[in-house]
Amino acid sequence: MDNNALIMAIGQAIVSDPKVAAEPWDGYALIASYSGDRRTLSGFRYRDGQPPQAATPGSRDLGEQFDALREATRVEGKAPWGACVIRIVGATGRISADFAYEAADLWHIGPGTLAEVSERARPG
Repeated sequence: MDNNALIMAIGQAIVSDPKVAAEPWDGYALIASYSGDRRTLSGFRYRDGQPPQAATPGSRDLGEQFDALREATRVEGKAPWGACVIRIVGATGRISADFAYEAADLWHIGPGTLAEVSERARPG
């Protein structure tokens, strides 16, 4: 599967997930971050300029899809990206992916960074 097909498959898995679809949304972002061998997925639903609402998909396959995307987008001679942000615009169905190679820590979510990171991930 090529990179675009992997991104589209991830997007399909996101929008069809019951946890994501439980409430209406205008935009959605899913952050996949890696630290060593650990992968963390953090999802957010956005609606009408309101604060982000946590909505991480429950699919176990989604993590494996991110692993496959991480391997497929690996740049020769460099470490793989440490974070990927998938954004979906509800009105158009547009899916985009941004990869963080050197600045992956900017996407780390902790108690002090949750509001800022979730807002930065908001689809434009």
